[in-house]
Amino acid sequence: MGVSPLPQLLLCSALLTATTPLGAGPTFNLTFDPTTWTLTWEPSDAVVTSCKVTSPGAGLRRRIMPHSGHCRFHPLELHRGVTLEVNGTVGGAAAHGKLRFLNAGAPGSGAENLTCEIRAARVLRCAWGAGPAAPADVRYSLRVRNASGHEVAHCSAPPGDDVITRCQADDVTQLPDRAYFVVTGSSRSGPVRFLDAMLSTKLIERLSPPGAVSASCNSSHCAVAWAPPPTLADMTAHDFHFEGPDPSSEPQKVLVTGVTAVTFPSPAPRGRHEVRVRAGDVRSERWSDWSPAHEIGPDPAPLPAVLLYALPACAALLCALALGAACRRLLFPAIPGIKDKVSDNERVNQETLRKDLLQP
Repeated sequence: MGVSPLPQLLLCSALLTATTPLGAGPTFNLTFDPTTWTLTWEPSDAVVTSCKVTSPGAGLRRRIMPHSGHCRFHPLELHRGVTLEVNGTVGGAAAHGKLRFLNAGAPGSGAENLTCEIRAARVLRCAWGAGPAAPADVRYSLRVRNASGHEVAHCSAPPGDDVITRCQADDVTQLPDRAYFVVTGSSRSGPVRFLDAMLSTKLIERLSPPGAVSASCNSSHCAVAWAPPPTLADMTAHDFHFEGPDPSSEPQKVLVTGVTAVTFPSPAPRGRHEVRVRAGDVRSERWSDWSPAHEIGPDPAPLPAVLLYALPACAALLCALALGAACRRLLFPAIPGIKDKVSDNERVNQETLRKDLLQP
């Protein structure tokens, strides 16, 4: 992918140091490393009393004291350009140094609209758009750095692929509370501007739905319990609030903070209901998706004790009657009917039959 934009910018800053007029009297030769936000100076016998960085476009103004021959600023956004200044003495005489750090590249060549989110407490997803004046062969890459400048996540596109405008890192569990995100670009046609941002990992984390949701009811009350979702940022029970339905209230929702269970009157006789729970951050408007639905409601009313005893008795009686009928058919088979000799009909005159039986 060629020389990465940040080293290019570092080279530009060194060139600017040599050509920036610093005024009459002793001056400082300043060098700024944008990857670690560190400002250094020469000559070696200079005594620096303060360092300052300003960026009118970003509303930035920060002053720090030097340490061990350099000034290291807390991570800050640089894509709008910054002005760095130092005050001190050189050879006992008051001295001042000033350096303008610029975002090299054509306007509109850099990425824009950077958005990031963390899911499942470990997966980072970022997306951005290509600049309106980006070269046709531009290649963007994303780097995430911690406060010391060490890279903790990285995405880039191999040569020949389409312009990459999204990135996913599968394990960012080492990401600090605040991290520096920078999308750089490279092109054979010249420098490409970079886009950077300081993001709070807590604010970009998308909460997962609560886990281990359980729900049960008796004749009078229902109970719903859950477990807080895992998070990358440290969060206690009091940092969460949970929302779920309450069929006994209007509107049918209940909001609780710092607890992982609720009870409410059973919805009987209104039948069974579905409950879902979602988690939110008390310090922001972040909400998770809803958990899978759980059906709750009063259990079917138990049968009276009399019926519980009567049903087996009735079943036993029916079985006995059926068995008796079967035994009777086996032990006492039906007697065939007597047929009429004349008509060959089983229907005979009873009086005639009685006379025939009485004759000697």
